[in-house]
Amino acid sequence: MKKMKKTNPNLVRLIETMRTKGYKDSVALWIALAKKLSKPSRAQCEVNISKLNRYTQEGEIIVVPGKVLGSGELDHKLTVAAYNFSQSAREKIGKIGETWSLEELMEKNPKGSNIRIFGG
Repeated sequence: MKKMKKTNPNLVRLIETMRTKGYKDSVALWIALAKKLSKPSRAQCEVNISKLNRYTQEGEIIVVPGKVLGSGELDHKLTVAAYNFSQSAREKIGKIGETWSLEELMEKNPKGSNIRIFGG
């Protein structure tokens, strides 16, 4: 059976950037995220806002190596970085907290400190 490769050029570039930055700067977070994003799409996580609300605390920085979905409500301030957001999730999180792409997360926190991987 032939091994399938990622075909989305943006995702491939992101994975390579994370892997390179992780090994060059010795940041385990970027290496772990690159591995999680390299998995087949059926194995990538999807997290609802209700789950984020239940298992996170005020002011945390959360990274989701997959997609954030808009089911539920958020009642505390969070910064959520993810590979993808549904439109409703971006709006609901944006009312109280912030949404970042994974590229923005790498720029704003290059050492990956005080970040928690959620899901997957």
